[in-house]
Amino acid sequence: MRISSYAFAAALLGSSLILQGCIESSVLADAQRPDHWGLAIAKKHNFYQVNSWLYRSEQPSDLLLPYLQQQKIDIVINLRTRNEDLTLLKHQNIQLIHIPINTWDIQRQQIVKVMQILQKAQAAHQRVLIHCYHGSDRTGTMIAMSRILLEGWTTEEALQEMKHGGYGFHPIWINIDRLFYPQNVEWIRQQLTHPHQAS
Repeated sequence: MRISSYAFAAALLGSSLILQGCIESSVLADAQRPDHWGLAIAKKHNFYQVNSWLYRSEQPSDLLLPYLQQQKIDIVINLRTRNEDLTLLKHQNIQLIHIPINTWDIQRQQIVKVMQILQKAQAAHQRVLIHCYHGSDRTGTMIAMSRILLEGWTTEEALQEMKHGGYGFHPIWINIDRLFYPQNVEWIRQQLTHPHQAS
């Protein structure tokens, strides 16, 4: 059976995108890794302590649960469209927040919502875990934004950690870079400062 050149080209393009989606950004060697980047607690679960109260990980599992209990996590923010936390964490004394996000279509309003939750948690001295499926791209976006908006990092510093901190960032998601354009960061900052300001 002959395959048309169009079908062959489409299959080749699809395969290329799949392969690119598996490519992760380069990782800085431990000797070059800044001390203020996330501290690995359980690398096999992509579980890192971002600062004194904020954490990031892949989808929590029974194997990760003891680490969450050890770190006394108060709030878990799930960025996946699926919500497996309802089953895994239902008997834990943890507030579960579900903000479903598609990696290819992260919206500024979704970032604002996560940042507002983080602001309140920080003020209340609560410990927060942010996760998606791998803990790489959606999670990385939120952590990088929190670095900029809540910790005063430059965008360049935050993106360096997001992409090269060893969290598994996939550079195929060029839409994520656009979220960090100065006008977007400033719009999000304004929403946090003046929540009812028109866009």
